[in-house]
Amino acid sequence: MGSNKFFKGVMLGAVAGGLLSLLDKKTRQEVGASLKNSGNYLSAYTKNPQNLVEASKDVYDKLRMTADQVSRDIQFISEKVDEIKGMSPQVKEMIEETKETFEDSSETYKETFSDRETSNELSTQDEENQPIASSFKGY
Repeated sequence: MGSNKFFKGVMLGAVAGGLLSLLDKKTRQEVGASLKNSGNYLSAYTKNPQNLVEASKDVYDKLRMTADQVSRDIQFISEKVDEIKGMSPQVKEMIEETKETFEDSSETYKETFSDRETSNELSTQDEENQPIASSFKGY
């Protein structure tokens, strides 16, 4: 029984709020124009119910096309997510291979540069013992 009083109170409050808002002249004009437009719509559709059927079909077709497009989009995204999930092990393997290759290469570079430094040290020692003119041979 308490809920009946609640809903009655809500309805009375809504009616009272609506009536109080009609005290404003601009609000009364907007409500009047809205009711007039609604009346025109209703009378037009009652005179030509076929127009209502056609308009309803158009809206239905647009909603159906939109739902189909959304369904295709969701399916496409789902397929791409599955592809990415399937690629993850392959990508991980490629990253590991690349990492190993770079590690091997870095060791090779270290060895190459350390060999070059020792050969540079040897060549500078030899150059120090040679006369300056001999270092310009062929130029």
